[in-house]
Amino acid sequence: MCGILFSLSTKETSIDATEWETLKELNTRRGPDAQNLHEVQTCHCSNEDLLLQFFSTVLHLRGPEVVPQPQYNAQSGNVLCWNGEIFGGIDIPFGNNDTQILMERLENATTENEILDVLQKIEGPFAFVYYRAASRKIYFGRDCLGRRSLLWYRSNTKPFMLSSVGKAATSTIEADGVWEEVPAAGFYSIDLDSNLNDALIENDFPRARGIPIKVFPWTYNTEIHTAEAKKLVFPFPRINSTVPELVPIEKSDVEPEVDTQMEEAIEKFTSILGDSVQKRVADIPYLNTKGQARVAILFSGGLDCICLAALANQYLPMSEPIDLLNVAFENPRVENAAKLKNKKNKSNQKSNEEQSSRSIYDTPDRLTGKAGVEELRCIAPERIWNFVEINIPYSESLEYRQRIIDRMFPLDTVMDLSIAMAFWFASRGNGIIYDNGEIKEYESHARVLISGLGADEQLGGYSRHREAFRQGSWEKLIKETQLDVDRISTRNLGRDDRIMSDHGKEVRFPFLSTDAVNWLCQQPIQLKMDLRYERGIGEKLLLRHMARKLGLINASRNWKRAIQFGAKTAKMTGEARSEKGQHKLTTTTV
Repeated sequence: MCGILFSLSTKETSIDATEWETLKELNTRRGPDAQNLHEVQTCHCSNEDLLLQFFSTVLHLRGPEVVPQPQYNAQSGNVLCWNGEIFGGIDIPFGNNDTQILMERLENATTENEILDVLQKIEGPFAFVYYRAASRKIYFGRDCLGRRSLLWYRSNTKPFMLSSVGKAATSTIEADGVWEEVPAAGFYSIDLDSNLNDALIENDFPRARGIPIKVFPWTYNTEIHTAEAKKLVFPFPRINSTVPELVPIEKSDVEPEVDTQMEEAIEKFTSILGDSVQKRVADIPYLNTKGQARVAILFSGGLDCICLAALANQYLPMSEPIDLLNVAFENPRVENAAKLKNKKNKSNQKSNEEQSSRSIYDTPDRLTGKAGVEELRCIAPERIWNFVEINIPYSESLEYRQRIIDRMFPLDTVMDLSIAMAFWFASRGNGIIYDNGEIKEYESHARVLISGLGADEQLGGYSRHREAFRQGSWEKLIKETQLDVDRISTRNLGRDDRIMSDHGKEVRFPFLSTDAVNWLCQQPIQLKMDLRYERGIGEKLLLRHMARKLGLINASRNWKRAIQFGAKTAKMTGEARSEKGQHKLTTTTV
């Protein structure tokens, strides 16, 4: 994980020093191990002087030593700011640093198409800025699934900027521009020799001090490619659209039998997902944390995360603990509702006794988390599983509310805050563990966080998938699943990256390995989900079968619960009960 900050300015539009320092400080939180600035003095073809500033921060997660950024080649004049991980596509020998090897590959590229080919072959999450001095072009972008944050600053009067994290305007003077997510729709270039009035480049992108921005879009390999412009090819196809011919079932509440085709799919999926997990946990430097967990799972006890925990167990030394981060919030609205219910049921002594003994942090995710860790301890009793109970009082959620809003910016809805709050406190990793029945304060020092995001989109885990099947059977379900895969890059991965990296940690998504996405897209829909069966059986069918194979019998029956409800961050007060998730935040929203 690294932080990227880039600016293109002129003498007339210099950067505000205070704003620049703030952005540097925010990016330094992402990369506390090294920070450097490189500047390039150049000019536009119109003879206007330009200043290019490349600032990078580094969180050391690959190789034996910290490799400073930006990477700069004094002979070629080329500069690279890299925020990502290369898990495939380019060979990175075990223990080596991927930034250095990527820079070498880019330096060996002799044409623009070769530069783009190097970048599009990368399997892994990334964002980058690359300056090619000889051609006087600046390339930038995000991976095709948008797994790393990159924002651009749109303004007609101020410098053009790119940054991993943005800053909301605090005055009308600052409000002359707006930060936006760089669309993960392709890679982009700024040609310092281009005509400011180039009619061939017409798009809705911002301009870099008047210079148009060109896009090299992602396309599927079945689409027609013209010779005029280079296009990037998705590393996966559209999903298999074959409509299954299946007869109605008699019992929808029983698990379907595993036939030969399904058995082969389970074996292959376990192998592919296991490989994805292995690449994301096996090459993390120990630094000064020998004996401590290097990896933490964002752990609700749900189907997705517990499968990843079981797979991580196979690829980490058995002497090494794994942290399971489980967050729960004190929610005044929920507590007040429970008290009101008890008053109405005074005669029900059993209900009142249960309520009095219940912790305010016994949220749905806490309860499934506790059950999940016990199942993990059964299948891997020799492993130390640190179940970290992260309990957040209402007062503490208020204390950090504005900081969390600032980090998720430019996203700004009620739902964004509910989800971001859960991820921010979970990734911080401060909580308690039970050690032989004794409560101990605990802080997770794991720099790598593993998330199950991506399973629901590809395996039919959302209620909208079941509704699509109800309305239009397999045909509509296939279309809905394709929409979900198409929308992954435009959803909230950038927000989640900004939130969790605020603690100098990096989140990784094994289900969103492009190798895993590629394989899943090719499978018949009925192997991935069969919504003829009831909730807890038919959705994510393939993953449920895999869970049983891993020995996770109880977890295989769990169903989807959004984190804001599982951890109880949704609607913490009763002041705005009419607010919806898509509503913009107000000063009183929590």
